[in-house]
Amino acid sequence: MNRYEGVCRRTSAENDGHSIVGSDASSRTPGSKKTRVVVALVYSALVFASAGCATAADGAVGASVEVGFSPSGSAESLVLKSIASARASVRLAAYSFTAAPVARALIDAKKRGVDVAVVVDQKANLTEDRSGKSAAALNLLVNAGIPTRTVLAYPIQHSKYAVIDGMTVQTGSYNYSAAAARRNSENVLVISNNRELALRYLADWQRLYNEGRPYTSTY
Repeated sequence: MNRYEGVCRRTSAENDGHSIVGSDASSRTPGSKKTRVVVALVYSALVFASAGCATAADGAVGASVEVGFSPSGSAESLVLKSIASARASVRLAAYSFTAAPVARALIDAKKRGVDVAVVVDQKANLTEDRSGKSAAALNLLVNAGIPTRTVLAYPIQHSKYAVIDGMTVQTGSYNYSAAAARRNSENVLVISNNRELALRYLADWQRLYNEGRPYTSTY
């Protein structure tokens, strides 16, 4: 049990037992103005704590947040860690997609039986990429059996995130590219065990995927 859960449980028990504030307590409290103010403050604090406990119980119990940054390397490590944690599904949206480590992590997830699908910006990865790195990375995905689509419906598809197991969201400024991992100043944020948030990202991902066209390997 973490510290917050302990506070919630104690507060709930105290409120249920009226051990701090109640009609009986107020009748026994000395009538000084100072004492009444202190009792009122204690009561307000308990009400606030109880409200916080209800929010935690009704929302994402056990949710956690992790952050990573580039070019220190922690951003890429956190992206790979989140993909490696997948047991059921990965839905990834990318602007630039050239990072071989990320492609390998997605393929490894596919081999573990995880349902993986990817959507990327078409212009950044096909029309404007002269290096061929994007096409090579996308070829790896498609040839591994990962459904991949490119989006041309917007000036750019600039969203960069992954939804893991319908419960965890990895997002931030980080592009799935070598430049983002090694040269740029980027950030990665992972919010785990928050189904409501994950469902909102999944809805956005599905919209992008529906607007995309299937990518076909060049070899």
